[in-house]
Amino acid sequence: MAEAVVGSLLLNIGSALVAEPVKTTCSFLNSEACAMHNFFDEMKDIQTELESIQRFLHKAERFSETDDNIKTFIREIRMVAFDIEDIVDEFTYKLNEQNRGFVAKTVKRVVHVKTWYMLTRNLRKIKTRLENIQNRKNRYDTSGIVKRGEPQEGGRWRTAEYEHFKMEGDLTGIDENKKKLMDMLSDEESKHGVISVWGMGGVGKTTLVTHVYKLVKKSFGGCAWITVSQTWERDELLRKILQELHREDPNGIAIHGIEIMDFRSLVQTIQNYFHNKRCLLILDDVWTTDVWHCISNILPEGNAASIILTTRNQEVALLAPEKQIMKVIPLMKHHSWDLFCKTTFKNNTTSTCPKDLTMWAIKIVEKCKGLPLAILAIGGVMACKEQTEWEWKRMWEDLEHELAHNPNIEHVNRILELSFADLSSNLKNCLLYCGIYPEDAHISAFHLTEQWIAEGFVETSGRRTHEEVAEDYLNELVSRCLLQVVKRGVVERVEWCSLHDIIHSMVVSKSEEEDFFVVYGSSTHSPRGRVRRVSIQNCNLESASNNEYSLRSIFTFRGKISLNSLSIMLRSSKLLRVLDLHGTFIEKLPEEVYNLFNLHYLGLDETGIKELPKSIGRLQNLQFLSAEDSKITELPNELTKLQRLRVLLVISIIGGVMPPKQIWKLKNLRALSFIKATDEIVRNFETLTKLTRLGISEIRGEHCEVFFTAISKFSHLEALFVWAKHGEVLQLEALNTSASEIQFTGQVERTSVPQFSRSLQNHNRIRKLELYNSGLDENSFSCLQEIRSLRTLGLTCYEGNELCFHEMSFLMLRELHLWEAPHLEGIEINKGAMPNLEKLFIFECPGVKELPQGIEYLPKLKLLDLDRTLVERVQKQMTEEQVSEDRMRVLRLIKFA
Repeated sequence: MAEAVVGSLLLNIGSALVAEPVKTTCSFLNSEACAMHNFFDEMKDIQTELESIQRFLHKAERFSETDDNIKTFIREIRMVAFDIEDIVDEFTYKLNEQNRGFVAKTVKRVVHVKTWYMLTRNLRKIKTRLENIQNRKNRYDTSGIVKRGEPQEGGRWRTAEYEHFKMEGDLTGIDENKKKLMDMLSDEESKHGVISVWGMGGVGKTTLVTHVYKLVKKSFGGCAWITVSQTWERDELLRKILQELHREDPNGIAIHGIEIMDFRSLVQTIQNYFHNKRCLLILDDVWTTDVWHCISNILPEGNAASIILTTRNQEVALLAPEKQIMKVIPLMKHHSWDLFCKTTFKNNTTSTCPKDLTMWAIKIVEKCKGLPLAILAIGGVMACKEQTEWEWKRMWEDLEHELAHNPNIEHVNRILELSFADLSSNLKNCLLYCGIYPEDAHISAFHLTEQWIAEGFVETSGRRTHEEVAEDYLNELVSRCLLQVVKRGVVERVEWCSLHDIIHSMVVSKSEEEDFFVVYGSSTHSPRGRVRRVSIQNCNLESASNNEYSLRSIFTFRGKISLNSLSIMLRSSKLLRVLDLHGTFIEKLPEEVYNLFNLHYLGLDETGIKELPKSIGRLQNLQFLSAEDSKITELPNELTKLQRLRVLLVISIIGGVMPPKQIWKLKNLRALSFIKATDEIVRNFETLTKLTRLGISEIRGEHCEVFFTAISKFSHLEALFVWAKHGEVLQLEALNTSASEIQFTGQVERTSVPQFSRSLQNHNRIRKLELYNSGLDENSFSCLQEIRSLRTLGLTCYEGNELCFHEMSFLMLRELHLWEAPHLEGIEINKGAMPNLEKLFIFECPGVKELPQGIEYLPKLKLLDLDRTLVERVQKQMTEEQVSEDRMRVLRLIKFA
């Protein structure tokens, strides 16, 4: 954890040292330039020292649970890092404050000369503290640590070894994966090569592979089962392989003198054994791809080895061919329940849960979210508890604490922490930040990555933007099974994600222990200490103490905070970077908000705020402003002073928002929605060329040509949302965009659809198209059917009597939504149309009396969602008519609304 703090601090120092205002300031007064140079010299010295500390911490933090000296050292370094962070942020704050405006500039510079000297003295004191800490730690000597081995991984090895002794009756929910894996091993095309089994820590990868290994190893000429550590060494790994081969075949391979063999001898011995043999090699818990490259390079050419890798990392899993990759997911609910009962009530002849404990047992099992490791650990503890409702209720209420501190359960966290320890410092910060959100929360990937950027966790290089790098971070956490994907967008980007409950518990425990953030869920206590971030959840914060908070982030979730409490917290947190008041019923922001010069992210979604004052123009570092579903109807003109603003998402509960005059001056905007169109805005919109996401309302027919011509020049545009003014008709001929997602709300000029469709077809980028209140008819709709790249289509207010899908139409379509077609009487699907359609939704089409004709021609249909009236008609037909087998297959897919 301290490594993550130091890593973030190094990014902040790097940014401070190259800040543009530094050059401006150093060019004025010699005395100030001298003072600043002294400060920079001290900061560079500390930067170098911190880089050495970070390298040490990357190894040392894995041993903090077993070595008190390391634990003390890490705690001291963390406190020092917080102090340095305060100095760096104070420097940046004062520097930017000095370069604002022209009033009393000379006086400010004289004052700040003293500030630079004061900060320099503080840095020197910190250098002395670091030297003292270093002396106590013997100058970061890690050699003894590495030689002693890794105790956490040692625990992992022991856990893996136990899998060899599990009986068939102890296993639950693995039958399907067991059969799949055995089929892979027996398949003539794939049995000679690598198979990967991947999933999050504790999901049962080792259990599955070990069970299959015991079943099939006799059919192989040689076998070896190896656990690979995070800090594996090449020669040691080869020795383990030889030892395991000898264990299974003591007469087939001799290992005398193995401890003194050099690399070449080890390789030669392995190659000789593998020659002309069909062997099975299990590499359990592989963390990096270089393990496989090491093994594959030493195997003899043309060998007949089958190799199974288990891993938590998708990058490693992708070493195998696509059809030989198996992802192990958490258990289904019924399997989770069976495993828990089998473990907890094993002394009962029927292994059933007593009725009076069922409610609490269900809660505990739900907490585990299908993770076998957690189910077994918690079930084992519950088996030793009194079977009384009071005892089980207490255990449920204290489960978070038990996971962190109960020696019979805490190994669950330790195993998951191995995944955390393997992350870079930037990714550690990003994962810990996810814990700020409540348990079971669906987290917007867009907002989350913007918060990472605002906090300074995202390190760019070359021409890559912060947004691109942040998305890479998100995908990396997903590929390592630390973040779960809830929903992907039209181009397979992660839109919504979540933390598994057990990982969430681990993250919250680690964060609160290390003062990364604290969850505030009590109405009687305020956050204290050096904590950097606070998450207010499910509570009403009426009064806050006057502590020195020095916060960097404040979040509210399903909670309330009084204006006075928020003012108190902000008053002592002038370096705040993120303020997210989502869902808080607060009608105005306290004046202290507009003094937060370092504020990068301001979230006001679903609040009671009615207006933003002119003071908003003082937030010169603001990059993200979101006030969706708020009561704001108009934005002040002073907003255009925020030249660093990249994201502006403002929509009132009644529609679009009137933008500031000359909004086109915000040339760094990348996301903008929903603003009302005016003649002046439409004429000047072409300057916002960096936009990737745009939402605009109140568009009139006379705007369309100029506006869509401008939009067509936006080479980065990915999503476009256009709402027509009531009674206006959208003319689409001038729109020529490569956006992947387009939504029009309002009547569309039917004669403009052919040209619009051709442009989409030419770009071949569109994935999602929604036409609400469009008024299309048979002829205009038929023009859309040639768009081959379309994955999702939504259509409302269709005016035709018939809707026909022609052969070879919508070849890539996955989802089709049909709503509110008052004149529609029949839907026909020709054979060969929509061959990849998986989901079909039909609602509020009163004239449609039966299922679409030809619906049985949709081979991949998985969900048929109809309104209740249509379902009742279909059910009535089923009782009166004989239904074909193909049609019966479709009827089974019906979902009631």
